[in-house]
Amino acid sequence: MKKLLKSSFIVAFTATSLIFTSCTNENEGLGADPGTEATNEIIVNPTNAGSQDRNVEIVAAANSLVPVRINYTGDKKMRRAYITKNDFSNDLGPQPYKYPTAVQKSDGSIDIDGDDKDDFVFDLQFDAPQNLGEVVEYVIWTTNNKGDFRDISDSNSIDDTAFGKITIKAGANATGSSASFRSFTQTILAAPLADGTSETFVSVYNNETYKINQGTETLALWDFGYFYGNTTGASFYSVYDFPKVFEKNGATGLHVSDFVGTDLAELNRFYFSTSTADFDAVASGTDLDFIQQSTDERIRNLNTGDVVEFVDQYGNKGLIKVTNIVTGNGSAGRITFDVKVQVNAIPLKQ
Repeated sequence: MKKLLKSSFIVAFTATSLIFTSCTNENEGLGADPGTEATNEIIVNPTNAGSQDRNVEIVAAANSLVPVRINYTGDKKMRRAYITKNDFSNDLGPQPYKYPTAVQKSDGSIDIDGDDKDDFVFDLQFDAPQNLGEVVEYVIWTTNNKGDFRDISDSNSIDDTAFGKITIKAGANATGSSASFRSFTQTILAAPLADGTSETFVSVYNNETYKINQGTETLALWDFGYFYGNTTGASFYSVYDFPKVFEKNGATGLHVSDFVGTDLAELNRFYFSTSTADFDAVASGTDLDFIQQSTDERIRNLNTGDVVEFVDQYGNKGLIKVTNIVTGNGSAGRITFDVKVQVNAIPLKQ
């Protein structure tokens, strides 16, 4: 059978990382045990939508490695693989599954090389939960182009809902429910610098901040940015609607799309409205169901203590509470805020 991701995974894996082997043990040099056979399998192809073949549930010992065979056939050429891990013991929801020694792109995806672009069969070893009674869930899908960890449908190589799911329970009585709520504190965004070197944009997916001069690999994660204007004061704008303030190669007044060299349609939209909600009282995802999407992709003249409602382009609802503003539009200008947001347990756009 075919190897997977030949150039991307010719590395040495440690015992705690993902281990890839071919069915003919051609990859023994990767540190895999040639005697280990995967007894669990997921099969994803263009003809088995809705089939239980796409899902597997496994009971395993805590803190062990669980072998799973992945059998994948694309309807279009498969160019990248995306894998998320959802640890039900925390409230982070699905996160890109990162391998300490693997070759991955900036957005966490993995290149699919050679003949494997049409179909592949390979074995992986997934980490079971650390503690008895806990549950973790892995979701894997492939794309025919750069995809999006928050949206399985983006460039999916089969169809908008094609993915495999692996649920691992540490012990037969393990229980857990997917996180539907996430909270962040002390998020700090800088006022934009024209050269794109300021950490001006944020993702409510992972609470990480981004510089747009880092390129388009993490583009799908940018939700909104901070801007300080002489008349607009402290303001949030969706990436799609962000002011034209950037400079590059002698050109001024550039939009984000011009600066990074992408179509405007590739930028995330994000909708704001003022709120009278009690931010501190929100304790679950259902507490945010009351929020209605506005048509405004900007909110201006913010003050410390303001609460802002939002809906991201994936349908997740949330609140922002402004906790501090350092006025100014230079390198010293910044805003600090807290976020509470709903989380999709499976990265399917609502």
